[in-house]
Amino acid sequence: MRKTISRGILGGLMILGLIVASGLPALAMNKELAENPLLRYNDFSKPTVAQDVVCDVGSVWNRISNSTVEVKSGTNDWTILMGDDSSEKPSMTWLFPTAYQNNIYLYFASFRVGRGNKLVHFSTDTSPGIDSKSINSDPTAISHLDTYYKISDQSDLVPEVDRFNVEVHSRTYAWSETYRDDFIIYDYQIINLNSTPIDSIYVALHADCDVSGAGGGDGTQGFWRDDRVGYVRNDTTKEYISYMYDSDNPTIAGDDTGGRFLPKESTGYIGSRLLYCPPMMGSTESSVQNGSGWWDWNSDPGNDGDWMLLISDGRWLDPPPSPHDYRFLQKLGPFEIAAGDSARIVLAFGIGEGLAGLRANLEWGARLFDAGWVGPSAPSTPVFSLAPGDREVAIEWDASAETTPDPATGEIDFEGYRVWRKTGTAGDWTLLMECDLINGLGHNTGLVHSYLDADVNNGFQYSYVVTAYDRGDPAGGIESFESGKGGAQTVEPGLLVGTRNADASGIHVVPNPFVKVSPGGFGFTPDINNPAEERLLFANLPAEGEATVTVYTLTGDEIVKLKKDPGVRAISWDLITKSTQKIVAGVYLYVVESPALDKNFIGKFMVVR
Repeated sequence: MRKTISRGILGGLMILGLIVASGLPALAMNKELAENPLLRYNDFSKPTVAQDVVCDVGSVWNRISNSTVEVKSGTNDWTILMGDDSSEKPSMTWLFPTAYQNNIYLYFASFRVGRGNKLVHFSTDTSPGIDSKSINSDPTAISHLDTYYKISDQSDLVPEVDRFNVEVHSRTYAWSETYRDDFIIYDYQIINLNSTPIDSIYVALHADCDVSGAGGGDGTQGFWRDDRVGYVRNDTTKEYISYMYDSDNPTIAGDDTGGRFLPKESTGYIGSRLLYCPPMMGSTESSVQNGSGWWDWNSDPGNDGDWMLLISDGRWLDPPPSPHDYRFLQKLGPFEIAAGDSARIVLAFGIGEGLAGLRANLEWGARLFDAGWVGPSAPSTPVFSLAPGDREVAIEWDASAETTPDPATGEIDFEGYRVWRKTGTAGDWTLLMECDLINGLGHNTGLVHSYLDADVNNGFQYSYVVTAYDRGDPAGGIESFESGKGGAQTVEPGLLVGTRNADASGIHVVPNPFVKVSPGGFGFTPDINNPAEERLLFANLPAEGEATVTVYTLTGDEIVKLKKDPGVRAISWDLITKSTQKIVAGVYLYVVESPALDKNFIGKFMVVR
């Protein structure tokens, strides 16, 4: 999906508005073919150390990385990147509408810093890596997922003559509560490592939004060729937002604004709001934006000088006259950073339903910034444990959520608990149990701190999580908040224990017959430790000593030989033969050999395909 072309090809025309004004046609090139790293400014080398974290605690997910290299093209941009241009990981993925939960709104974005005709060339080999923490487990955290890394231009990969001697400390914050789960906060500290001031520093957020890809979109190239761009500017309230959205694609019959499917798949507006920046040079007023720009993909900047012309021109460009594949540019500066001092830039980057929804969501980002990131919060996530047994899982949790005050109000507004389960590690969560205080609100069941789930099958995977929720404040317009499901645990009941009434049921196979169904629905989801989509369980094997289970065809051909360790009561088999082939439908025999048995046990099972 990409798109880099030398601005020299356009004869020095840097902005589509200039192309339109001149009457020249925009180049109609396939952006898949336009990615040419050789047309970028010189690449010195790929960074040697890179990490990333997927921010997935709210309704907007994004890849956060200290790598300056575009994933798909391998182009080193020497800047701070956001998102994943390869679409392999979330890139401003919005979980609404639910029919298109993998919709990607962003190709990639970048945070650029420069002066004169040069950008700061940050290099990943100066970054020790990414740290992350959560308020669920770390009292020093600000959000449900904090990330932090630092990066500078102090690298041998960057020629000394091109170094500005600056370092950026990058922090992000994201929450799970519904009033603040549609944006991610990006908090940057630009540090001057010099012994003298740096003046005329410009900063910009560049966003190449493609609304929206993967989970929806308007056909071939449709999810990037029918976008519109705009901005909100209010100097009185200091509301500055640059945004993009899906508009009507003129190449598709009918009005497909917001998508061509029902329900509409691309109704979100994606944008970034400035929350803080230092005063511009010659001013004492902070948090003032200095322009908003856009350009068509054919006009992508080709070098540092082109970028700096766009970033520093101070223009607020009117929205483009027609839909196309655009980028927006949020322009900040110029700033002066004293020796050893820093400049802080804070942005809320998110998505909302229409422009009104986007503005409402990002307004919460501004409120949180003004309040020092303190807002109404869900109770802390309960600490819970799982004890798998025979066809059952016992869940127990602590009571810490009941005495934790809301950080915004100082009140203890805890109301109750919910126990959730899903089959395997994929699929949807099912509510198993809810209990709450007897206080005239809700169900008034009374509180418990344990639950026995007896509706499970031995040998299959089940994931559980216990959440806590509060009363909310209906009079204040604050809904009830529930802690997130990020701390789920997975168990497989029956693997280490025998079956109830083992003497009566004896050694047996579960399930019998085996019937192939979709992965996850069978109760076992492939994972990194076991990629199998199918499994049988040989249950009630002797606990003491070793045991061997050999599977045969009805004609006596050996299929596979399985061994059990001491202390384990079951063996799991993925239905793959010793010749690494999947067994076909039919009836099979199995023989259990163990010193603990008076004689070998012989049984049979059926496989249905």
